[in-house]
Amino acid sequence: MSRTAWTAAIRRGIIPLVLGIVCFVLAWPAIEDLDGLFKGVGAILVVLGLIIIVATARTLTAEEKRIGSRGPG
Repeated sequence: MSRTAWTAAIRRGIIPLVLGIVCFVLAWPAIEDLDGLFKGVGAILVVLGLIIIVATARTLTAEEKRIGSRGPG
């Protein structure tokens, strides 16, 4: 896959990924009531970030291949 596709994908998915990691970190010192909430939200955000990164990279790579295979003319 193209490096530029992965770079663009990471730029799009980094925010939910980082927020998910922050939620996991906040779950450690949290009281019992908030512990489950932080872990649940963190898991959702990490998965969402990874889905955004992979889907965007695959889409951009396919688009680059489609445009490249068309050729001049």
